[in-house]
Amino acid sequence: MGTNAVIVIPALNPPLSLVNYVGSLMDRGFSRFIIVNDGSRTDKLPVFMKLKRLGAVVVDHEMNRGQGAALRTGFQYYLDHYQGEADGVITLNADRQIYPEDVEKVASSLHNEQAMGSFALVVGTRDLNGKLVGDYDYRMGGIMKLLYHMLMGVRLNDPLSGVFGIPDLRVRQCVDIEGDGYAYATSLTMSFEKIGFLQVPIEYVLYEEGVEKTFQKVADTIRILYTIFKKFILYSITSVSASILDVIMFSIFTGITFRGKPFAIIYGTVLARLISASANYLLTKHFVFHFKSDSAQGNTKSAGAFMILSAAQCMCSALAVTAMKALLGGSAVGFKVLVDMTLFFVSYKLQHKYIFKDDRKKEDPELEEQKKLAQKHAQEEGPAGTAIAEGQNNPDQA
Repeated sequence: MGTNAVIVIPALNPPLSLVNYVGSLMDRGFSRFIIVNDGSRTDKLPVFMKLKRLGAVVVDHEMNRGQGAALRTGFQYYLDHYQGEADGVITLNADRQIYPEDVEKVASSLHNEQAMGSFALVVGTRDLNGKLVGDYDYRMGGIMKLLYHMLMGVRLNDPLSGVFGIPDLRVRQCVDIEGDGYAYATSLTMSFEKIGFLQVPIEYVLYEEGVEKTFQKVADTIRILYTIFKKFILYSITSVSASILDVIMFSIFTGITFRGKPFAIIYGTVLARLISASANYLLTKHFVFHFKSDSAQGNTKSAGAFMILSAAQCMCSALAVTAMKALLGGSAVGFKVLVDMTLFFVSYKLQHKYIFKDDRKKEDPELEEQKKLAQKHAQEEGPAGTAIAEGQNNPDQA
């Protein structure tokens, strides 16, 4: 059983049971713990003192900074003291403690990820259809599962568990992720979208009776949903901006540049669309998908594919509206709104999955070297043990 992982637990006013919980994990072979005291009250200091006596590292925030900030503090401590010496980090919750045997499952899968050199994010996945599952977890879990699939093409059964196994080579990228509250975990999950996931089944656990819950349902839910929709919102803004620019340029070309000349509308339409599509491409590339490529060829390819998609989208809209008008009658404007909304979502998914897919092959030299060492170690050990998991989910296969 792989237990060569460092456990990070952010804690705000934790229950006394956290001491016994850490002790039970130590009994199972876990020896390295980073507990982040995220500005807890002074009456909770005895809990942290007892954790220190057990051998856990306690890092203090003078004031409450949020779940995300606490996790980043824990990750930074890991990088400063344990990087290269452990399989990676396992994140747990202080107020909702999963069973030690499930922590072992996550640790075993994380160990196998390291040995195989795949470096996917291990996600502790609860069964949200069980009898003990609360209404919020059931409903929000279903919504998040649907949104991850629709907007990112990723199939995650439980995006909100907060139980992650982060491979050693991927901890640094988690420190660079923005966000201080519970939405940070969503950003962290999304950052592994193109790397992959390994889902490990864990038991659903209720909150301990009387425990102080740090999750604020309304405020934190809004932040989580905004994190999910942020990229799509930016995409919508760039698309609307490009449409406005198209109208402005069309007005200038037809009303000033080509005024009174033959085919003024055709010239104006084509030139305005070229300018607006170019602006839309640059905005979408840099501000929505943050696309980068190793070569000029990669950038040229993405630009060409974007223009072809724009032209195809325009043609499909015209043909579909014409066909619906002929078959059903009624207002062409209504049909156009319906068709263009459908094409809008289709275009987003195509751009996200194919056009602005990160094609960079070169990794950080140190990362590449560590990958090679891990793969060599795996070959020397023989086939890695079978991870206790539901299977790796590659977003490109979703």
